[in-house]
Amino acid sequence: MTYLIISLVLSLALNILFLWYIRKILYKLLFVSDNIDELLESARNFSEHLERIYNMETYYGDEVIKNLVEHSKGLVIELGEFEKIYVPSLDEGEEYAEKIE
Repeated sequence: MTYLIISLVLSLALNILFLWYIRKILYKLLFVSDNIDELLESARNFSEHLERIYNMETYYGDEVIKNLVEHSKGLVIELGEFEKIYVPSLDEGEEYAEKIE
């Protein structure tokens, strides 16, 4: 009987610990999900600004700026891939809800 009580208390303590940990991880994921849009928008603005500078008569043809423009476009694409991972879409949530039912 004592082993059963000890097992029950230990199980309850571990479940509480796991719930706390899952909650902490979900808050971090939610934070990343909320802020990745702003990061992507800043990267897009930076890329567009570089392209406008490159197209100015003074800097047109400058290889360094041209490489920066290409690099910033690649960065925007890569951040877009992260956005697809971290930002849950409504369609996926609906599909998940249908699977549960």
